[in-house]
Amino acid sequence: MAEVNVVNWHVNPFRADRWYEIWMPALERAPSFGAHGFTLTRSEEDHLHFLQTTTWGSRADFDRFWSSDEVAAAREAAVGYYNKPIYPVWHALVASERA
Repeated sequence: MAEVNVVNWHVNPFRADRWYEIWMPALERAPSFGAHGFTLTRSEEDHLHFLQTTTWGSRADFDRFWSSDEVAAAREAAVGYYNKPIYPVWHALVASERA
């Protein structure tokens, strides 16, 4: 069964576009660490709230991704653009559909 990781990003006012520019290249690297896929959604009611969901074969693959030099550098580059702390949280996949 797939491992699902969720990160709630709460971006500081007037910083969302810049945070996205910094973070998206790091998130796009997730498949090279073993992610089966990822999504990044933005709340329509709170434009400062982003929800990142990644699906993995193992939690160890996520740990390698999250602690990699390039992802750590992206978090560091974006440190002034989001509220701290951020906690990756694990979810159980209970239903899925492939298009």
